[in-house]
Amino acid sequence: MEIEAIFKVAAAIIASLGGAALLLAAFANWLGSIWAKRMLQNERAKHSELLEELKTELDLLKQKDITRHHDKIAVYKDIVHIVCEILRELEAVTIGKQTTINKEAENNFAINRTKAYGYIILISSQEVMDKYNEFIDFIIPVVYEGKKITWAEMREKADSMLNSMRKDLGITDEEITYKGAR
Repeated sequence: MEIEAIFKVAAAIIASLGGAALLLAAFANWLGSIWAKRMLQNERAKHSELLEELKTELDLLKQKDITRHHDKIAVYKDIVHIVCEILRELEAVTIGKQTTINKEAENNFAINRTKAYGYIILISSQEVMDKYNEFIDFIIPVVYEGKKITWAEMREKADSMLNSMRKDLGITDEEITYKGAR
């Protein structure tokens, strides 16, 4: 009977350890799920915080881009005004309405072309700068030296500069050209 007693004791030990093991496994599972939920909560909080930082940074970048775009439009409007004023004078001379350029228009051109140059440097691309310089370099001999040019040549230079501004503003890569008869 000793062997039977030994088996009973062994069975009792195994049964008691098995029950404890079952309780231990259940407790470990419960504790593990709590830790997993906490870790997930912490990760979500970190990601939410990072997402908010990224949203704030994106909003700042968008605002800077919008401001830069509006600044470009304002500068380009000023440049168009300068160009229109001198072209009006040059047109009058070219078609024979005037013999020379009005001194006030010449003086405004001299002052404003330098301002426009500075503005373009601050906000524009090299392509716009090149087209502006090309236009001004074309006009200077006409204004100060009396060089003769045609209206079509002036318009072509102005259109080239305006198209580079449009491209810089992201309006379109398509170039606008004059298709009229004059």
